[in-house]
This record gives sequence, C-alpha cells and structure tokens, in this order.
Amino acid sequence: MEVIEEIKMACSLDLLEYIGWKDEYPEEAKAAFSVFCLRYDQAILKNAEINCRKWNLSSTVALDIVNCTFARVWKYPSYNHEKSKTKNIDNGIKRWLNRISFTQLANYTDKGTCHEPDKETDLSLIYTLDDFVENSTVDSLKRKELKEQLSVLEEVLNGLGEKHKIIYLTYKLYTHEGNNIPRPVSKKLQDELGLVPGSIRKYKEQANKQVDNFLNQYNGK
Repeated sequence: MEVIEEIKMACSLDLLEYIGWKDEYPEEAKAAFSVFCLRYDQAILKNAEINCRKWNLSSTVALDIVNCTFARVWKYPSYNHEKSKTKNIDNGIKRWLNRISFTQLANYTDKGTCHEPDKETDLSLIYTLDDFVENSTVDSLKRKELKEQLSVLEEVLNGLGEKHKIIYLTYKLYTHEGNNIPRPVSKKLQDELGLVPGSIRKYKEQANKQVDNFLNQYNGK
C-alpha cells in the first residue's frame, strides 16, 4: 500500500519508469499508468479534439484517439527528456504525447481505427516517417542518426507514390539483413495494397532507386 501511495505522488518520469517495469511489477505499473493517464488525459483530449475538428472528425473519435495514445504509452513508455526541446518535464511529455496522438489520428484516417494490435499481430505496415521512427527498434545512438537521415529523406519520400512509400518504409523497418521481411508483413502488403509479390518487389526496387539517386545528388556524387 505504501508503494501505491508513493506512486500517486511520483513525478511523471518516475511514473513512466514504473510502467516500463510492467513485466516485473504489474500492480505497481498499473497504478502508475492510471496516475499518468489522469495527469495528462485532459491536455491530450483538448489537442485531439482540435485536430479532429480540422479533419472533420467527431469528438467521439477524439476520445478514441486519446485511448489509443495511452495504449501506445503502456506498450512503449519511451519518453526521453534529454531529447526534448523544453526544460519543463510536463511540457516535454505533453509534446511527446501530442506527437503520438497525431500519429494515432493518421492511423485512424488511413485504416478506420487506431487500436493497438496484440503482440501476435503487432507487425503493422509503415505508412509515414513518424510510424517508422516510432516503431524502430534500433539503439539510442542509431535512432538519433536515423532521425537526422529522415530529415534529409522527407522530401524524396513525400515525392514517392503512396504504395512506393509504404513498401519502402515497411521494408526498411523489417529487413535487417538481406531482402526478406516477416511473412505476415508480406501478406499484409499484398492484401492492403492489392499487389502480388512480384509487383511489390518492383515497387521496392523503384523506390530504392529513387531514394539512392536522391542521396547521390544530395551528397554530390
């Protein structure tokens, strides 16, 4: 009981740390998550309602976006204040949550839902650069390098066709060696994009060539 009372008074960074221990200390993690949600839900709801109005979506959708945002936090309590552009921890966390919220809103408009898949099906296609960064599993140093690279690639990726971009980003996330991606991801590409495997390979080759050409020009080669 004393630990739970301490959690209620903990700073937000400590709450996220407790949430990250959900496998080892599930009760404490749940308590920390509850406190964290109560602490930020109104601020995130306000932001979600503003964005939903801009996209002609209802306040009910905004509530769904908030739920999906916190579901994402439960799975990935990965806020790093050292990378925040503000000294104030609460403001930094709100900005982080708002970015997650916007990504969930994009998921909603793309797929009609923002709900988090379970562990067995959590092999989503990558639609945007934000999706790519959020789902990346690289270490912190490589993540920093990746973000710098993405700022360079944003122009060329936005110039790709939608299917080209999805295939390029999805392959970049799921292939670490060679050209193979998990079979469920390959099946999702076929089903959601309406393409046969040969067409997907062609799209990938075209996207890779366009990005490589851009980088060669950018680097003055």
